[in-house]
Amino acid sequence: MKIRTLIVDDEPLAREGLAGLLGADPEIEVVGQYADGAAAVQAIRRDHPDLVFLDVQMPKRDGFEVLEGLAPAERPGVVFVTAFDQYAIRAFEACALDYLLKPFSDKRFQQALARAKEEIRRSRTAEVDQRLEELLARVSDLRRGAAANPAPAGPEYSERIVVKSSGDLHFIKTSDVLWVEAQGDFVKVQTLGQPQLVRETLQVMEQKLDGGRFIRIHRSFLVNVEHIKRVAPALYGDHTVIMSDGSKLRLSRNYRGKLKALIGKTPPG
Repeated sequence: MKIRTLIVDDEPLAREGLAGLLGADPEIEVVGQYADGAAAVQAIRRDHPDLVFLDVQMPKRDGFEVLEGLAPAERPGVVFVTAFDQYAIRAFEACALDYLLKPFSDKRFQQALARAKEEIRRSRTAEVDQRLEELLARVSDLRRGAAANPAPAGPEYSERIVVKSSGDLHFIKTSDVLWVEAQGDFVKVQTLGQPQLVRETLQVMEQKLDGGRFIRIHRSFLVNVEHIKRVAPALYGDHTVIMSDGSKLRLSRNYRGKLKALIGKTPPG
């Protein structure tokens, strides 16, 4: 039997693109397309689809509110679609449900679809249902927290950052980030594992990372102080920062004061 699938997105071009990709899969039958959450709830209750590609951000009723409006037994398998909303990403991070980040590649779409089909073949086990319940609870907690604290005293830094690389999202522990290097229109995020090349600026990455842990040592380098092994003098008043992985990075004179303030002592030399 084919997997009965709904598309819910307020953008006509997004619905058209998903319909084209889904229509090419012989295991999928697209049984409806909807532009708002209220219509989606009615369609899900009426048509009992197996799978829904559900936009996170829609006017009046968003994707999470669609699911909250359904009883647990009424909820189909869901692949969320988002335009990189950090609020949504935190929920996905906590509950490990699949999603598509606009704009997404055909390869990433096929990965999400394959995972969704596998879960449906397993009849959406209790574990999958539990993850969805945890997701909705997480979203509810985030909403209540935002309402109770509309203006926090200062920035809060997550223990993980989300970076987009080659069409995928990578969730990286900030403690695993050794250093970040500007490379033209990209930055190289060097971690304990595989480095990631991200289309981002060093300034934006600096804003995402805790200033109490990460420090700019050069216009091209941002380093995790916890991974600094030693600092050695170099030519013309500069210094070399040797990281825990053996990398040697340049510390320019303009940034010596920031490093001194952070680690509480002047680099040797």
